[in-house]
Amino acid sequence: MIKAIFFDIDGTLVSFKTHMVPVATLRALESLRSRGVKLFIATGRHELLIGNAVDTGMFDGVVSLNGQCVRADGKIIHANAMPAEDARAAAKFCLEHGVTTIFENVSALHVNAVTPRALEGAALINMRFPEPSDIMAATEEPVLQLIFFGDTEQESELLKHMPSCDATRWTHLLCDVIPCGGGKHVGIRQMLNYYGIDRDECMAFGDGENDISMLQYVGTGIAMGNASLEVKAAADYVTTGIDSGGLVKALNKFGLL
Repeated sequence: MIKAIFFDIDGTLVSFKTHMVPVATLRALESLRSRGVKLFIATGRHELLIGNAVDTGMFDGVVSLNGQCVRADGKIIHANAMPAEDARAAAKFCLEHGVTTIFENVSALHVNAVTPRALEGAALINMRFPEPSDIMAATEEPVLQLIFFGDTEQESELLKHMPSCDATRWTHLLCDVIPCGGGKHVGIRQMLNYYGIDRDECMAFGDGENDISMLQYVGTGIAMGNASLEVKAAADYVTTGIDSGGLVKALNKFGLL
């Protein structure tokens, strides 16, 4: 019996084309809630960047920053920061090389500058940048994640200065940098422990490389049709794309609607 479902946002709940949640998806979420299924967001986004995409009020909790931060019952129950020395090295690298990077603390965002590449990446998810500020100052607080708007070569160079961190990528325009061993599955485990739900009693939907760990961790992992082959290979079931009603089709397939 499915007691909980985790949903990625971009490309899963929210269309890359319309930047909106399909009406049929909203109705499905309401139906699931009426049946007592707990609903959770599991996203790479910071909570401060979720509001332009979905209403978090219809979910029971949020796994944000690719599992590095977990909020349940209105409070943070898990926060996993990267080593301070890695964060400081990253800030120095980004300032020296002029790569737009968002440093994400539990309750704040800091960005050094906004380049055309960064604007192109942000446009994919209809995201607005905070005003540029001192990213070195951001490292005085625990840093949970970076959004690094660099190419794969720059990513490799950055990680040489961050030995305790790793990166995950869902577009060629940017990557998310998190502590080694982190991932959405870690945040999901914390959420399930909090609510006393077994992993076999939950389902997850995703489409990006950063969703692979959670699709493999939960009892039933669903890949959207718009996902890459690597993501689909990690899933238990592959549905159609978000713009062809894939999420609702999968819920019907498993008898949840």
